[in-house]
Amino acid sequence: MKLNSTFRRTGLPTVLASLLFAASPGAWALEIAVTNDDGWDSIGIQAVKRALVAAGHTVTLVAPLDGQSGSSAAVNLSGLRITKQREDGGVPEFSVALSNGVEGAEPATSALVAINIAQQRSGRLPDLLVSGINDGANIGAFTQISGTVGAAVVALSSAFNAAVPAIAISTDSVCNEATVECAAANEAHFAQVAEFLTGVIAHLERKPGILASEAGLLPAGVGLNINYPPVAVPAGVALSDQGRTASISGATLTIGIGCYGPCAALPVGGSLSGGITGVSPDSTPERRGADTTAFQQGYITIVPITPDYTAAPSAPFNSVFKTLRF
Repeated sequence: MKLNSTFRRTGLPTVLASLLFAASPGAWALEIAVTNDDGWDSIGIQAVKRALVAAGHTVTLVAPLDGQSGSSAAVNLSGLRITKQREDGGVPEFSVALSNGVEGAEPATSALVAINIAQQRSGRLPDLLVSGINDGANIGAFTQISGTVGAAVVALSSAFNAAVPAIAISTDSVCNEATVECAAANEAHFAQVAEFLTGVIAHLERKPGILASEAGLLPAGVGLNINYPPVAVPAGVALSDQGRTASISGATLTIGIGCYGPCAALPVGGSLSGGITGVSPDSTPERRGADTTAFQQGYITIVPITPDYTAAPSAPFNSVFKTLRF
């Protein structure tokens, strides 16, 4: 693997060759729970299902009834309606809605239900939770509000059910026109991303590097956030840090949210509507080795993630709090 001071990169042909080798017969069949904040029948989750089944894995698919993007790691604790929508090639597919049956549950909730149903089917926790493929990259500051990443983070935590290794994976569509040609192009692209995912999983099964001493696919409490650029041939793979800027389609921006009027002047009991008030450029300085930069350069980015909110290292904050008295 070639290293430099910005990204730890490896050329795509070498990576794909090793991943395809790892995915060859002899790789272990895993129990994998699959979810996606775009909904149970979205293009991304269906591509993942087909690729994982073709690779020999046992798949349980559970996702919100409809799209629930931007939900982060929110969880519904009760009042759910779980419906088995179909059985497709040995894969049971479930939707999760609120008790009204028309509004989808949170993506993280669906991930937990997916883990529970997979455990019912096999008698043990699944080997992996896959969240995605999300239609829309989850890089930089938008990662924090992503339902796709939030579902993976909740799976990694021991707060509910039990901790399960997790991978969140996202991409941008290659086109957005309402044509047969565009739909076919997006189907082919998502299939390509799903194939890459199966290669990553097979690679993890081989226990490379620090994984040699791990019982699971990944170290306890650590997952992966993978973003695949909307290009036919990526520039390579970049192991990255999460960026600080909010990035969409190569542009860094800040989305304003607030009142559609003078809320500060409202009397008690008064109300005004609100929502997105505008979009402006984001001038936040980006960190070195950020996923936003690598993604814009055409790299597949892989960011290790954890539900641990501790700022690491915490030691520098000793100088701030050592004089605190109570």
